[in-house]
Amino acid sequence: MKAQIRKTTHKYGIEVPTSVEHAFEIDRDNKNTMWKDALAKEMLNVGIAFEVYEEGKPAPPGWKKVTGHLVWDVKMDFTRKARWVLDGHKTVNPIGSTYAGVVSRESVRIAFTYAALNDLSVCAADIRNAYLQAPSSQKDYIICGPEFGLENVGKVALIHQALYGGKAAG
Repeated sequence: MKAQIRKTTHKYGIEVPTSVEHAFEIDRDNKNTMWKDALAKEMLNVGIAFEVYEEGKPAPPGWKKVTGHLVWDVKMDFTRKARWVLDGHKTVNPIGSTYAGVVSRESVRIAFTYAALNDLSVCAADIRNAYLQAPSSQKDYIICGPEFGLENVGKVALIHQALYGGKAAG
């Protein structure tokens, strides 16, 4: 099975990192900070979801330890993107519905047609991390890795906001 999975190491001719250390190594080789900047931007945006405890302070009783990882990507305009996601595939299924509706391509086409027929202007916006405004319905915590900064490595961080990759996530 693993032999059939195609692993990509480059996108648009740009090497894609597999870890934080690898990202810094690529930046060092290319004499730039593009991956480091992408990581810093993501961790700034996703940081509102976490409450990092002081060194040695354990998670409260009843909270479950979960894991997460970074997904690295190169956008079509060659900017670098890092996204911190939960490893939801490793957690138990939550109680209740986990259905999250997605807008279909046909619905968007109908909306554009309706706007054109009624002489309405269509505007677009990037919501960036607006998703992180939703509170988490589960009591999960992580042990911080190097992406959270050297001062936080090994510390417990409670997850208070919904994150990409979680079972109850949209």
